[in-house]
Amino acid sequence: MNTSLYISSGALQAFQQKLDTAANNVANVDTTGYKRRDHSFSEILANQINNQGRGDQENGRLTPNGLRVGYGTRTGLTQLDDSQGQARETGNPFDLMIQGKGFFQIGYPSSGETRYTRDGNFHLSPNPNQPGSYYLTNANGGYLLDQNSQPIVLDSEYDVTINSSGQILLKNGEEPQFTNGQRVGLVDIQNPHLLQNSGNNEFSLAAAALPNGQNAANYVRMMTPGEAQVSSGYLEGANVDLTKEMTDLMTAQRSFQMNSRAVSYADQMTGIATNILR
Repeated sequence: MNTSLYISSGALQAFQQKLDTAANNVANVDTTGYKRRDHSFSEILANQINNQGRGDQENGRLTPNGLRVGYGTRTGLTQLDDSQGQARETGNPFDLMIQGKGFFQIGYPSSGETRYTRDGNFHLSPNPNQPGSYYLTNANGGYLLDQNSQPIVLDSEYDVTINSSGQILLKNGEEPQFTNGQRVGLVDIQNPHLLQNSGNNEFSLAAAALPNGQNAANYVRMMTPGEAQVSSGYLEGANVDLTKEMTDLMTAQRSFQMNSRAVSYADQMTGIATNILR
């Protein structure tokens, strides 16, 4: 009876986490560049019982030899699904969408932190130290970084175009376009499952989550021009399939209910056994 109680209570916790994950995916169905998380389970422990060949101790027992008895389930992995989301046209030249793998680098000079995102909703922010120049920033105040991990700086006297390779092209009046050498710095994360949510639709590589002796530089690679395409005037939608998420929610809810009932039954059985012993 105690085993039943432990198994069911452990499953309750695992299915509660599954519900939280699916609910978070549903809540972000309209979040730009959001990447859903997939929840998986793993077995806590299993014993193999060789219940035959023990002389006359189990005569007439019909269960097969090598019976495996499990001791419940737990959350195995909560993995990031990096599949492509649907494109949404906005017409804003500073709305950027990555087609393929990769992440935008977002810098926070005040803390020295670099974060990563697929949310390409950027706007011009005045440079207080240089009138007439602007940074490209996101809604959180972070700076979009270039291929050298430096904030992208634009001059107000030029018209700006960002081509499919992320190159920043400038034009003044009727003059031909030219480049200032900057391009949008896209990075490839070697193991995206190490990314941790930092809030505000951004990720970070926390040192505590990396193997011993490793740092973020071991997992972040600057992508070469053309390795991924950048679409100006578009934003990437969330890769959430609402039908699948709602199905997962209902399945997890029913599993949670069944295990809750199993906990109640195990508790009742324990009470009955205690009363018998009295």
